[in-house]
Amino acid sequence: MLRALTALLCAVGGLTAVTTPAHAVDIGTGATLPYIEQQAENAATNGTKIGPDRTFTHLASEASERKAVTLDAQGEYVEFTLTQPANSLVLRYSLPDSADGKGIDAPLSLYVNGQKSKDLQLTSRYGWYYGGYPYSNNPGDGNAHHFYDDVRTLLPDLPAGTKVRVQVDVGDNAPSYTVDLADFEQVAPAGAQPSGSLSITDYGADATGATEASDAIDATIAAAKAQGRTVWIPKGTFKVTRHIVVDQVTVKGAGPWYSVLSGKGVGVYGKWAPDLSTGVHLADFAIWGDTTERNDSDQVNGIGGTLGGGSTIDNLWIEHTKVGMWFDGPFDGLTISNCRLRDFTADGLNFHKGITNSIVQGTHVRNSGDDGLAMWAESATDSGDTFRNNTVEIPVLANGIAIYGGKDISVTDNLVKDTVTQGGGIHVGNRFSAVPVAGTITLARNRTVRAGVLDPNWQFGVGALWFYSLDAPMSATINVTDTELVDSSYEAIHFIGNSAITNVHFSNVTITGAGTFALQLQTTGSATFDNVTATGLGAAGVYDCQGAGAFTVTKGAGDTGWDSSYCGPWPDPAAPAPGGLTVTPASLDFGSQDIGTTSAGKQVTVKNTGSAAVTVDSVTAGGDFTAASGCGSSIAAGATCTVTAAFRPTATGTRSGTLTIAGSAAGSPTTVALTGTGTDPGGNLALNRPMSATSANGPYTAANAADGNAATYWESANNAFPQDLTTDLGSARTAGNVTLKLPPATAWATRAQTLSVLGSTDGSSYATLVASKSYTFDPASGNTVSVDLPSGTTARYLRLHITANTGWPAGQISEFEAYATAQGDNGGGGTPDPGNVALNKPVTATSTTDVYSAGRAVDGNADSYWESANNAFPQSLTLDLGATTPARRLVLKLPPATAWATRAQTLSVLGSTDGSSYATLVASKSYTFDPASGNTVTVTLPATTDARYLRLTFTGNTGWPAAQLGELEAYTS
Repeated sequence: MLRALTALLCAVGGLTAVTTPAHAVDIGTGATLPYIEQQAENAATNGTKIGPDRTFTHLASEASERKAVTLDAQGEYVEFTLTQPANSLVLRYSLPDSADGKGIDAPLSLYVNGQKSKDLQLTSRYGWYYGGYPYSNNPGDGNAHHFYDDVRTLLPDLPAGTKVRVQVDVGDNAPSYTVDLADFEQVAPAGAQPSGSLSITDYGADATGATEASDAIDATIAAAKAQGRTVWIPKGTFKVTRHIVVDQVTVKGAGPWYSVLSGKGVGVYGKWAPDLSTGVHLADFAIWGDTTERNDSDQVNGIGGTLGGGSTIDNLWIEHTKVGMWFDGPFDGLTISNCRLRDFTADGLNFHKGITNSIVQGTHVRNSGDDGLAMWAESATDSGDTFRNNTVEIPVLANGIAIYGGKDISVTDNLVKDTVTQGGGIHVGNRFSAVPVAGTITLARNRTVRAGVLDPNWQFGVGALWFYSLDAPMSATINVTDTELVDSSYEAIHFIGNSAITNVHFSNVTITGAGTFALQLQTTGSATFDNVTATGLGAAGVYDCQGAGAFTVTKGAGDTGWDSSYCGPWPDPAAPAPGGLTVTPASLDFGSQDIGTTSAGKQVTVKNTGSAAVTVDSVTAGGDFTAASGCGSSIAAGATCTVTAAFRPTATGTRSGTLTIAGSAAGSPTTVALTGTGTDPGGNLALNRPMSATSANGPYTAANAADGNAATYWESANNAFPQDLTTDLGSARTAGNVTLKLPPATAWATRAQTLSVLGSTDGSSYATLVASKSYTFDPASGNTVSVDLPSGTTARYLRLHITANTGWPAGQISEFEAYATAQGDNGGGGTPDPGNVALNKPVTATSTTDVYSAGRAVDGNADSYWESANNAFPQSLTLDLGATTPARRLVLKLPPATAWATRAQTLSVLGSTDGSSYATLVASKSYTFDPASGNTVTVTLPATTDARYLRLTFTGNTGWPAAQLGELEAYTS
C-alpha cells in the first residue's frame, strides 16, 4: 500500500517460480518465467557468503533465500554455470550507499568462459532508504533498508555449460559488491513491425534517447487512433519525462529487451475517472523510470489512470518508478499478463477504488517497496477481480499479496516468498477506509515461503496468511483451500483486529514449519478447519490468550499436528526441524540417442519438504549419464532447485543409470531412475521403439512392426480403412527414409498398399511428408518398400496412413523401419510427391525493408514475411530451385492474422533455366489476399513448365506501398 501500515515485522529472501505440489492439485505454481534463476551462494565463488538472516536492516535479509555473496577485494568472483542455453543476464546485486545518501556508480567485470566480455554498470542510486515511513535518503536517519537493484545485459548465444563470471578487477572501484542471484534467459530476436502500424520514429522519436520523444509519441498515438492503426515502438531507448496518455489504441514494441521508454517521470496513463480510457492494448516494451525517493503525492508510476473496457497489458517490464502499475477506478474489464515488475519505492501493482472484473496473471514482482500486488477498495468496491498464477518475491515493506476490502475477490495459484517487514505473505483486511470485504473471497492453491515477520511496533509475529479487522467486522465468506504455508517466520495463520472475523473456512492446508504457531488468535470470531496439517512448529499449535469462546475453532477430519495451545510471553521463533527431499519427476527417459552424442538436458526439480535447510554433499549420475547440479551446497526449507541430467550412450540398446543426491536430508540418498536407448546413427531408428496403431487384429499387434523380425507382423481391423501405424522415435530425429516390410515368405503374394507418410514433433500436430500413393510389396524383391523422405525432415513421430490393400482388407506391416539418411526409393511405382520444393531454397529480392529479408519467404513460416522497399515498384522476388524442376503451381501466402487486412497485389510469374534469360509463365494480373481464406493465393503454371529459377514481379499492392510475401511455395503437381 502507499499508506503507512499500522504494524508488522521482518524476514526476507527470494527464489524461483518452480514448485512441487503437496496435494493432488498443483499448489503455488506462480508465474511461468522465461528464465532460470541461479543463486550466488550456490555458484562457484571465493567471496564471502552472508546469511541466512531474516533480521530487518541486515543485508542478507533482503537477499533471495536470505543469502548472498559479498566481493570486497580484487580477484574475488561469483561464477555461474548455465544449465540451459541463454543470451542474456540479469544480475541482482547491492552496492554500498554514498555518505550523502545519493548512491554511487561502479563497474563490475563480466567474463564468459574465462574471457572478459564487458563491464556491467552498477549503481546504488535507487536503493538505500532510511528512517520511518515514508522514508528518506538521509543515512543519518538510520534504519537502512531496500538494498538491492538489478542490471541487465544481452550476451551472445551461450550453450548450456558456459561459465559466466562476475569479478572484481582493477578499476572496479566500489567498496564492495554483494551478488544475490542471476537470471539467465534465451531472449527471442526483436519482434517485427506489424503491417500497417505507425512507428514513433516516423513522427520524430529519437531511438538513441538523446532527445525527448514524448511529443512524437503523442503525435503517433493521435494518428494511429484516427486511422485505426497500431502504434509501433521499435528497438531503441526513447526519452520520456511525462505521462503518455492512451485511449482506444494499441501500443506495441519489439520486446521488453529492445523497446524502452525511459526517463524521470515516465509513465503510460489512461485518462482519469470519470472520463475513462477503454480499448487500450499495451504489449512488448519496457518502462525504465528514474525515481529515487518515495513521495506518495507524486504520480510517477509506470502505468496509471483508468484502463478498462477490455483493455490489456501484456509482456511489459517496468523498473525504477514509484509504483509499477497503480490504477484508480472506477472502471471495469482490464487484463494484465506476463509482466515483470521490479525495484520500486512503493507497490508493485494496485487496483485502487472501484476496479471490477479485472485480472492480473502470469506476472513476476520482485523488490517492490510496498505490497507486491494489492487491491484497495477505498470508498468504492473492487469486485470480481482476480490475482492468479503470479510470483511475488521480496516485497521490502508490507505484504506479498494484499486484499483491502472488496467483493467476490479471487487469489489463486500464486507463489509468495520472503516478506521483509510490516506484512505477511497473503493478507485480507478491512483497513485503510476500504469498503468491507463482502461476497466470497477465494484463496486457493497458493503457496507462501518464508513469509510473515516480527512487527517492529507490535513486537509479535505477523502470519504468513493473516486477517485483520481493523476498521470493521469481517463476515464475508472466505474460503482458503489447497494451500501450502512453508517455513513461516512466525505463525502460519493469524487473526487480529478490533472486531469479529467470522465465516472463514480452511480446507486442505499444509503448514510445513512455522517459527512459533500454526494459528495465532488475537480477535473474536470463528473459523472451520478441514484437513489442515502442521509439522515443524516452533512453539505450539494455537496461540490464544482471549479466554474460552472468544474465537471458535471448529475442527474437521484430517486436522493433525496443531492440537496444543499456548498463552504466555511471546516466544522466540524456533529453528525449523530438518526435512527430506522430493524429486519431480521420479524417473527420466531420454528416448533414442545416437552412440557418442549427448542429448539435450532434462531437468529434475528437487524440493526440500522440511522446515530447515538440508546440505547437499554430492550429485552424481551413473552409467551413460551425467548430472549438473543447480542446488549448491544446501537447499533452504521449502525451496526448490534443479538438477540437469544428460545422456551420452556408449552402446546400442536400453541403457540405465541412477541420479543420486546425497546429503543431510532424511532418507538420503535421494534417487532418480534414468533410462535411454542408444542407437546406431546408420541403423534402424524405430527398432524396439514404442509403436501404436488405430486398431489390431488379434495377436497381430503394433509392437510386431518394431521387433526386428519380419516374420511377425501388425494387421489392422479388417474392412475398416483408413488405419494408422505410428512409431515414437523417443526424441526429434533427422529422418531420411522409412523402409516397410511384409513377411518374405512366398505365401505372401504380391500386393499393393496405398499409404502416406506423416511426421510430428509433438505427437498431436502432424504434417504430410509423403503424399498418398500405391506401393507394391513383391516377394520376389523381399516384400520390401523403401520410401525416402523430404530432405531436412525432423520428427519424433512417424505415421503410416493406410487407405487400401489389394491383398487383404486391412493394413499390414511386419517391420516399420526408419533411417536417418535416404536409402533410395524402390517399388511402389515411383518417387512420391516431394511437396514444397521451394522450402529453404535460396531466394533473392530487388530490395528489402528493415528485417523483412527475402529468406523469410521460404522459411516455412507464413507469419514471417518479405517486404520490399516502399514506394518503389516494380519489385521482384527470385527463387533458385537448385536444378531444373517441373513446376506446376505456386502457392503465395501472407501472414494469416486478421491484422493483415484484405489487399490485392498485381504480379506476374517468370521462369528461367539459367538465371539470365527469363520467359513469362503467367501474365501480370491482380491477386486478392483475404484473411478470411487464409491470405493464400494459388497460381497455376503451364503444364510444360520446367525451370530452375522462378521469379515474381510485383507492380502494385492495395494494402501497402511495397511488395509483401509471407511464403512462396512451389509444387511439382
